[in-house]
Amino acid sequence: MAIQKTDRKEKTKNKLIKSVGKALSKYGFKGLGINKVAREAGVDKVLIYRYFGGLPELLKEYSLSIDFWPSLKEILGDDPEFVKTLKSDEQVAYFFKKFLAALRRRPITQDILALEVLERNELTKQLEYIRIRTALEYFEHIDQIPDDKNLSAIVVLMGGAINYLIIRSRITTSVGGIDLESEKGWDSINDGIDLLLKGIFD
Repeated sequence: MAIQKTDRKEKTKNKLIKSVGKALSKYGFKGLGINKVAREAGVDKVLIYRYFGGLPELLKEYSLSIDFWPSLKEILGDDPEFVKTLKSDEQVAYFFKKFLAALRRRPITQDILALEVLERNELTKQLEYIRIRTALEYFEHIDQIPDDKNLSAIVVLMGGAINYLIIRSRITTSVGGIDLESEKGWDSINDGIDLLLKGIFD
C-alpha cells in the first residue's frame, strides 16, 4: 500500500514538472501562475506547495529535467571517451551539433528560449543556470582546447547563433535560403559549424 502511494506521488510530481513547462510555453513568464500549472496538470494546486514548496521550486525542478535541457550524457552519447579522441575544433563542433540536435527535439524548450529574449526575471535565471552548467560540464570533460583560444567568447557566440536559429525555426521555414524544415538544411548548418570552428582553431 505504501509503495502504491509513493508511486502515485512520483507520478503526480512528474506530471507537475512536465506541466509547468507546457504552461510556461502557453502563457509566458508573466502569465505563469500556480493555478495555470495545476490546471494543466489536472491536479489540486495545493500539491505544488506540498511536493515542491511553490512555483519557483517547481520551475527549478523543471530546469533540471531532461524534458527542458539535454544532459551531459545526452550530449556525449554512448561513448563519452570518443570525444577526447577528436581534435580541438572537432570537440567544440561536436558539442554544438549535439546541442542543436537536442534542442530540435524539444519544442517546448524552443518556445521558452523565445520568451527569454524579451523577459529577464528570477524564473529565467533559474533556467539559465542549468544551461551554463551543462556547457561547463562538457568542456571540463575534454582537455585539448588550446589556452590561446577565447573559449568563453566562442561558446557565447555559437550558442547565441544556435538559439537564434532554433527560435526562428518556430516561425519561419527558412533563414538565409537554408530550409529549416528539411534535414538537408540542418545538415548544411552542421557543415557550417564544422567550417567555422576549423577556421578558428587552425
